[in-house]
Amino acid sequence: MKRLGFRLSIIAVAFAAVSCGNKTTSQYPGYDEVENGLYVKYFSQNKEGRKVAPGDVLTMSMKYGTEDSTLFDTGINGQPVQLRADSGRYTGDILTAFMAMSMGDSAAIIVNADSFFIKTAGMPASPDFIDSAAMLYFTVGLTNIQSMEEIQAEDEAKKAEEAIKNAEAEGNEMVILKQYLADNNITTEPTASGLIFISKKEGTGKQAVAGKKVKVNYEGMFLDGTYFDTSVEEAAKANGIYNEQRPYGPFDFDLGIGQVIKGWDEGIAMLKEGGKARLIIPSNIAYGAQPRPGAPFSTLIFDVELIEVID
Repeated sequence: MKRLGFRLSIIAVAFAAVSCGNKTTSQYPGYDEVENGLYVKYFSQNKEGRKVAPGDVLTMSMKYGTEDSTLFDTGINGQPVQLRADSGRYTGDILTAFMAMSMGDSAAIIVNADSFFIKTAGMPASPDFIDSAAMLYFTVGLTNIQSMEEIQAEDEAKKAEEAIKNAEAEGNEMVILKQYLADNNITTEPTASGLIFISKKEGTGKQAVAGKKVKVNYEGMFLDGTYFDTSVEEAAKANGIYNEQRPYGPFDFDLGIGQVIKGWDEGIAMLKEGGKARLIIPSNIAYGAQPRPGAPFSTLIFDVELIEVID
């Protein structure tokens, strides 16, 4: 979850002072002054709901601003605020109000702008457009409470689920690749890494060597023949992926030092200048679990031509 709004690190509380009757009528109608300079009005209170405890991570909807303008709104931003629960650092700190909430609570809170920006958010000064005596008006809703242990357990469960999905995807990749080879009568033995190198034209120039800069033309496609990239303008136009914003022409890189995927470093090193080949590259020497290009654990095909080896 992305942390938004203001930068806070939260842990213990003067909870009793907020929730046990130290409320006074405030200068703001409908609000209670729960501490000097801290005003709260509840829209809803879930008295039977889970209470905030020190160290909990709180997920909240939040909107705040001055009387005249909105400075931040998770409804517009699209991501909730996530904070770690702590006691207020000074009398009137908005953090104290958060600690008095329960799951499902929503409230309006008023605090001094200078105190919030400087003391709570840790900024060197309030924004220039904010008067030092101005008040900030918050509307917050507490949508989730999690302990650090719960978050860690959730993360572990997600990792385990992802590992299972990855294992299944890897297995499916090999099934699909095997079928592709059979359908296309490809019997070339893969190298130790899994690369399938199919020579299309023997080169007569200099051998590509690790550490040398090389220039290569390429056409990249998935096993179903769909193009995803090419350095050849004509191929891009013919296969519906032409991009007038990009330059076309041989791609140059330093061979054998990891500037490209492993399947390229290995396959291009098997060519001489003028040589052409088809590289069938399984995901373990391509992009693995990364969805680039295509889905995770995708076998890629590259038709390549070694244009030049630069000494």
